[in-house]
Amino acid sequence: MKTRLLNCIVVLCILTSNGCGIGEKLESKSEGVIVYDITFPFEQPSVLLDLYPKEMHVHFKGNKMHSEIRSSYDILNSDFIIDHDERSLIQMLKNMSQRNYTTFGEKSLGQWLEQFGRFRFEPTQETLTIAGYICEKTLAHFDDPAIAPIAIYHTKGIGLFNDNWWNQFKGIEGFLFGYEIEQFGKRMRFLAREVRFEAVEDTKFNVPTNYKSISPEEMNVQLKNVVEEFM
Repeated sequence: MKTRLLNCIVVLCILTSNGCGIGEKLESKSEGVIVYDITFPFEQPSVLLDLYPKEMHVHFKGNKMHSEIRSSYDILNSDFIIDHDERSLIQMLKNMSQRNYTTFGEKSLGQWLEQFGRFRFEPTQETLTIAGYICEKTLAHFDDPAIAPIAIYHTKGIGLFNDNWWNQFKGIEGFLFGYEIEQFGKRMRFLAREVRFEAVEDTKFNVPTNYKSISPEEMNVQLKNVVEEFM
């Protein structure tokens, strides 16, 4: 049971890091953090659900971003560092005492994301104010019509980056303030709660020295092994 609980947290920490993308430089207020609430709309209350991550913190500065997911009790961490000038993504995964990271270029990242399927985007005329910003609504339809579409809320009003080149929502213009992810049978919902423009240390965008570098292929194998064991 203990192994199953830990594997469950690993999977959810991995999945919840794949959401909010940015791409063009800020003209002002170029650093800060956005806090997102994470919920699981189709999950029933349980001990496992209490251990799932509740928040995502997205730090940004210049043309870099660092998203952070922490499980309860800091057992498992999943982080992404995005460099929009270099068009690269670093994925970090801490699982108990194991700490690994891998680096993707834009091409290899696109190939990695292919495993989660593609979307057909349907713009709407609807808007929603989230964390003080007016967001447009777009529906993202899966290839499988049996899966309900995802509602995406995105805005250009914050003056942040509009390019989602590095995530599943490539093709959507605007900073993502609300969206859902459907992967490995889990639906997760993200909603921005707070935007704070404040100083961010440059070290936030460095990989800690106690993390070991592995290839994207090795990281993918690790993630798939965790998912298979959990499922």
